[in-house]
Amino acid sequence: MPENVMLKITEAVGFPSIFTLRKTCHDYRNFIDDKTPNINLTGIFIHVHPKRMYLYYDISGKKRILILYNSHPDGCVINHKSHEMFLRNEDFISLFLKDFELFIKHQKSTLEQFHFYSGCLTNEEEFHHFISPIFARTEKILKSRPRPLRVKEFKMSAFRQEHVMSILPILDANLLTNISMDHTDYGAFEKNDTVIKLNEITELPQWKNVTNLDISHLYVTEPVEKFLGFTKVTIWKKSVSGNDLLSIKKKFLSPNNQTEEFTICYQVFVNSQILGDCITAECGNQDWYYQTDQYNKILAISKTNWCNTLAVSFIERSDVPENAVLLA
Repeated sequence: MPENVMLKITEAVGFPSIFTLRKTCHDYRNFIDDKTPNINLTGIFIHVHPKRMYLYYDISGKKRILILYNSHPDGCVINHKSHEMFLRNEDFISLFLKDFELFIKHQKSTLEQFHFYSGCLTNEEEFHHFISPIFARTEKILKSRPRPLRVKEFKMSAFRQEHVMSILPILDANLLTNISMDHTDYGAFEKNDTVIKLNEITELPQWKNVTNLDISHLYVTEPVEKFLGFTKVTIWKKSVSGNDLLSIKKKFLSPNNQTEEFTICYQVFVNSQILGDCITAECGNQDWYYQTDQYNKILAISKTNWCNTLAVSFIERSDVPENAVLLA
């Protein structure tokens, strides 16, 4: 049978049948490894745990599927689609990485989502010691591809910039639209007030090309001006000033503005009076409304006290409270 016909047939059966066929005979295994048929996944989701690894994958039109790699005193137990397999003297992380490498090798189409979670590791040193080798191997696997992995939405939980830098720079900068980063555990974040440096990340083309950014439960130290090039933004800062909001307001009202929503969660808000008098004071919250060059388009800045959040966005004039004063 001609190779191009075999390739079309192999890709048509889809994943995971491709990897099942790979095990049928030596020649077919060599063919699949040489021709690398596309498995056409739409999402890959990795969850790291000290005793197990979760590898979820999405196929268009189907329910999300899990491959679970469980540590066992004598090896590893793998669960996949209600099938369980015990592999003696095998390490669960090594087996996960082998499968992940096959996924990445055969994934040629664009992933809608690629997420890397590690929410069970709350201690930074424990996290760094355990997961750094996994990040190093993941980075090597991604770099082995002939071209960058095509991803639209990238999410990752981390403590340090270096963890993010092991994956983000290797993704296709031309297709990435969403970047999300968060702490591995909210309780540990509240206790330690974790700060993440972004000086290397902000220089990446992936950062400069993306439209939506969400950094939650990690305090950033960069000035707000570093975050004004996105369509939708959520960041956490220890301290926010009225001058910071004036910078955001100026950007929103500029002729070349592309930003639609800008949200900041904070510990301290200083010099809020620089924006003008309090318009609505219910529950201590504050709202400011500014006219724009479009009559029905109003710029709203809202401060919500119970969750220490500042939100800037455009609203319709009809959504402005009747008792509010429109500022110039």
